[in-house]
Amino acid sequence: MPLELLLQQEAKGLTDEELKEVIRYVRFIKIEAGIPANYSRNNVTSTGKKKIRSAGKYRGQGWMAEDFDAPLDDFKEYM
Repeated sequence: MPLELLLQQEAKGLTDEELKEVIRYVRFIKIEAGIPANYSRNNVTSTGKKKIRSAGKYRGQGWMAEDFDAPLDDFKEYM
């Protein structure tokens, strides 16, 4: 018997909350086994292909103030 049919038969009669728990358990097992979580919508394009991310996309767009490490005036009495 194909695995999909076996899963469908076992799932019959379960409530939506029970099915959600089954899904959470399957995801947990995949994480424990080191299988990448490919069910996230953020990692897949509309065509179903995995997105390829590149480093440095926002390089040069951030900045930090010159006095970033300077003590704050609000804490001068504690120093």
